[in-house]
Amino acid sequence: MITRKNMIITLDTETCGLNDPIYDIGWTIADKKGAIVSQYHALVKEVFTDGARMTKAYFAKKVFTDYAEMLDGQKIRLVPWLEIISILRDQIDTYNVNIVAAYNLGFDKKALGITSKHLGTGQILTKPIKMLDLWQFSCETFLNSVRYKKLAIQKGWVSQAGNIQTNAQAAYRFLTGNPYFEEDHTALSDALIETEILAKCFSAKSKIPYGVINAQPWRIVNA
Repeated sequence: MITRKNMIITLDTETCGLNDPIYDIGWTIADKKGAIVSQYHALVKEVFTDGARMTKAYFAKKVFTDYAEMLDGQKIRLVPWLEIISILRDQIDTYNVNIVAAYNLGFDKKALGITSKHLGTGQILTKPIKMLDLWQFSCETFLNSVRYKKLAIQKGWVSQAGNIQTNAQAAYRFLTGNPYFEEDHTALSDALIETEILAKCFSAKSKIPYGVINAQPWRIVNA
């Protein structure tokens, strides 16, 4: 077992809709500095092979582009949900993970619950673990800076409602200095960039908003 303190699993999920089960899941396990010790990526077999459901997915075209290529190149597998959850639990134990993080954790937490209910796996996390929404953390640290707000307005990273964008794509653009970065919206790719965002947040050495989920953090930046 890894005994390093504060090991974090940063996960991302892709679903067909807000109330649908997960078809793509990926995660990294890393320390607060973003040093990755393990990563995982899988397509949920029961969901991804459901053609009627997948044609309704927001990113349905990726089935024939990104995912077909990854499957052909054996970069990803179709894995039953029970096996995915078994691997997730095993890695949490093996690496002594004590924090679960995601950008907009409320969405991923809900998606995990829906999938568990749909496929009958019961409770996914079987031991106490801290919950950390990286969207909240980012908005409380570097996205709330004058520098970010000025750049976002300059680059047009503003919603139709006139609010400065605070999504993971905008955060990563600012973090890397690449204003043209586009999220893949595949689970492991997104989890990897969120791991870098996580390291940036922790480097601020500010109060960590454990357990603050669905708190509309975009309001912090747009206050």
